[in-house]
Amino acid sequence: MTRPVCARAALHGKSLSLNEDVMKRPTRERAWILAVAAVALALAGCSTTGDSGPNGARSATGDVVIGVAWPWEGHPEIQLAPGLEMAVAEVNASGGIEGRKLRLRREDDRESVDSGRMVAQRLSSDPSVVAVIGHLQSYVTIPAAAIYDAAGVVLLSPTATDPELTAHSYQRVFRTTFTSRAVGRNMAEFAAAKHYRHVAIYYVRDDYGRGVSNAFEERATDLGLSIAARQSYDPEGSATESAFASTFRDWKHLDLDAIFVGGEVPLAGRLITQARTAGLDLPVLGVDAMGSDALMSVGGASVEGVVVPTPFHPHDVRADVQQFTARYLKRYGRPPDAGSALGYDAIWLLANAMRTGKSTKPADIAKALHALKDWSGTTGTFTFTPSGDLAERPLAKMIVRQGKFEYLAEDAVVPPKAAALP
Repeated sequence: MTRPVCARAALHGKSLSLNEDVMKRPTRERAWILAVAAVALALAGCSTTGDSGPNGARSATGDVVIGVAWPWEGHPEIQLAPGLEMAVAEVNASGGIEGRKLRLRREDDRESVDSGRMVAQRLSSDPSVVAVIGHLQSYVTIPAAAIYDAAGVVLLSPTATDPELTAHSYQRVFRTTFTSRAVGRNMAEFAAAKHYRHVAIYYVRDDYGRGVSNAFEERATDLGLSIAARQSYDPEGSATESAFASTFRDWKHLDLDAIFVGGEVPLAGRLITQARTAGLDLPVLGVDAMGSDALMSVGGASVEGVVVPTPFHPHDVRADVQQFTARYLKRYGRPPDAGSALGYDAIWLLANAMRTGKSTKPADIAKALHALKDWSGTTGTFTFTPSGDLAERPLAKMIVRQGKFEYLAEDAVVPPKAAALP
């Protein structure tokens, strides 16, 4: 994310803290991309082919090492590690990579741009590392990506949703989750499928909020929906909640079918509470940044019936999801979260690319990933665009029921808040 957009807690059940000072300076971050690219080129001996220079020709013997750059200490609640480890165990049990074992090398980026750059440099300079999975936050991933790509290392980003990550013609950078733009478009299509013809938009006034809401409005308009009102709020304004109340008093007189909220917890929960207080008992559609238990902690009964997209839910009926969930439960004794599934898919994507391409060279891994078509994983099917983004696909949805996120089937009825309460 460039809000630099955060990795937007597309991770079911958890909210993510952000470095607010960094997030206020997106222009500066874009400048850093160029700076770190120059550093990476020096590290890589000015080679960008992935086949020469000190970091280009990866070892053909020994363990195949995949780096994982993540704020391990800062976010122990996200179950990324169990998903990674389960996938590595399965790959190794099934023969590894041409008889070689997969091994993880973990680095903690501390959710810091500077630490992220140093981690990227350390991983890129290790000749045994063929690919990296990470980082959590987009504002860390974007400048680090320039280092990995220039050094000839494959980067798979499982959580960074900012479109800027894949806007630089990198050859070895891939995003294995949706973008903020895809979130907005997909939720507009959901609104149209539910026959919500008149929708109001309320979004946080930052890069993420504007991007996801613009995408929602553009797609909704294409589908014939009417945007009856659009309002934004300051994520740090002291008068934000009084502004919510004033806006909803005005919206009370509109003929609305639903409200789209492009925000984050905790303010999104307070916003919805103010809507209910004003008597707007309408379906509320949210975004991935609201897919956190904090939504219920803040909003309580007011957020019953709120629908948000998610990369994964263990009750999804797809066979891949049910089989993964069963194996995960057997191994760990608890259900997987979105972090588990994203980490699991990332390992198997890389293993499949190495097996298909019969090579552990990053250039060959990237080539195999680009050639992938409709590969089925726990978080959906994978086909990459030339820029390294996922081809657009339907997103799973969750709905708040009885204070918890439940999986929402595509044909399920979405009641207004009042009808959703016990």
